Amino acid sequence: MIYTILIIIAVIACAISVFMSVSIMREQAKHSKDHIHPTVAKHPLMANAIVILYLAFPILVLIGGLLWWYMDVKGLT
Repeated sequence: MIYTILIIIAVIACAISVFMSVSIMREQAKHSKDHIHPTVAKHPLMANAIVILYLAFPILVLIGGLLWWYMDVKGLT
């Protein structure tokens, strides 16, 4: 039960973080850009390391949890 609550809290926190990051990026896109890399100019979301982190972190936590569960079931811990 506690794990379910923690997972729900983590998902909510990640969703809020992604929403806030994207909204800030869109707001900053309206401002003038001095020297910006062409890749970042073409793909502002996919070239942003923070957005990539927000997407990768829950996946890595899920993989780690599955490995932990597997090791616990097999008695390797």
